[in-house]
Amino acid sequence: MGEVLREEGTFLRLAKVYKGPLFCAYVALVMVLLYFVPQVASLGKTTTVAAKGTAKSAGSTTPTLIAFSPYEPMIHPIRIGLQTRVSSIRVVVWSPGAVFVDNRAVFALKPQMVYSLSPGKITELATGQSFPLPFDRRATVAAPDYRVWAANKWWHGSLEIISLSNGITAVNVLDLEEYLLGVVPSEMPASWHPEALKCQAIAARSYAWAHMGAGSKWKSEGFDLVPDVRDQAYKGMQVEANSTWLAVMQTRGLILKNADKVKPGFYRAWVGDDYENLNIRVTRVPQSKLESLTGIKDIVGVTVMVTDPQGNAHSIQIMGAKNSRQVYGVALARMLGLATAGILDVREEGNNWVFTYRGPGNGARGMSQHGADMLAKKGWRFDQILVQYYQDADGKLRLDYVDHWVPMMPMFAGRKVVKTPPLTFSKGSLVETDSDATARSKAAAESTSTGTGTGTGTGTGTGSGTARNTD
Repeated sequence: MGEVLREEGTFLRLAKVYKGPLFCAYVALVMVLLYFVPQVASLGKTTTVAAKGTAKSAGSTTPTLIAFSPYEPMIHPIRIGLQTRVSSIRVVVWSPGAVFVDNRAVFALKPQMVYSLSPGKITELATGQSFPLPFDRRATVAAPDYRVWAANKWWHGSLEIISLSNGITAVNVLDLEEYLLGVVPSEMPASWHPEALKCQAIAARSYAWAHMGAGSKWKSEGFDLVPDVRDQAYKGMQVEANSTWLAVMQTRGLILKNADKVKPGFYRAWVGDDYENLNIRVTRVPQSKLESLTGIKDIVGVTVMVTDPQGNAHSIQIMGAKNSRQVYGVALARMLGLATAGILDVREEGNNWVFTYRGPGNGARGMSQHGADMLAKKGWRFDQILVQYYQDADGKLRLDYVDHWVPMMPMFAGRKVVKTPPLTFSKGSLVETDSDATARSKAAAESTSTGTGTGTGTGTGTGSGTARNTD
């Protein structure tokens, strides 16, 4: 009893020294810390626990304090299967990290030391010390800077480990936009035109979004995509470049949609010849057939009068020797049986009228990467290029944002539609010359129109894209 009284007296004297409230606040803070330090912050929040150390000392281990989350902040997490059902995986972290199970740090990792993962175990190669991994749930390898080395490359994000009886699987977990930083320069040379790189970013984001979660063909394996041509090439941090970073950031969140469903955004390095790479088709219509369809006899001229904001012919003038009429471009395209309503140009060739029009959009062939670069070099914007390859049946392109995405600066806000002035034409060619294309490109760059150009040149791109598998 005397000791208790002495302790209480000491406490009261300390309270007086620290002026009561200040001391009480200090004690309260200490008590809170003592209570919460052993706890594990779940649901992806910061974890502060003592993980088993990696250095042995007289038969015991030194605990290491881990105070970070196993996952970086993510808006749309995506899982990439880097290695599947292999016998072992080697991993390295750049800064002091840990292995987590159920969001709890269980094993500390030394920076830039190599660890070997095998079914049910992680081992430090330098010391031979190992720690068991569960078979019934995933373990996560992470560091506070969220950089991890595996499969001979450095990756952003964390690494989930799935231990199976017949092997081990490594899954890179990171945000969708961060994933694209390693995809765009893997699929298209970073030196290509910025507008083509933006097209690639939107196509790759659309492909990924369409194949995440329930849409993944790998969901039974525990991830969304693989990092090769079975889905999209993804080479991690080693290929990142300023140009592709800008392309991803400037199109952040944008995907291709149709009737509220995402388009998978298929693409290939080359589609076919130059016309096909630009997704342009040519159909020759006999004059007799055109006269029969339009009711105009002895046709001497066919011209696109007005284009719509997508660059398709809205009004086409049919001129005969005695009379003429204007027809709706979409209706004429349907009457002629063209693949799309996107008529771009009409010219005379002997007894035929040659219609140049957009090819079918959003098919298995998708975007030509070289074609996108060709059009970009002709002065086309990324949205003008995308409409060439991904327009709907009505010839229009629909861009939207991924779910739950709130853009800070809507990319198309404030743009006004500027109608193309009517053309005058009698017999002769309507195919645009190089000088015409240059003038139109310059005018488009100086205006805020959403109309598209109609270049049909055959400029060549350099570098190599990766051919796509199309499911």
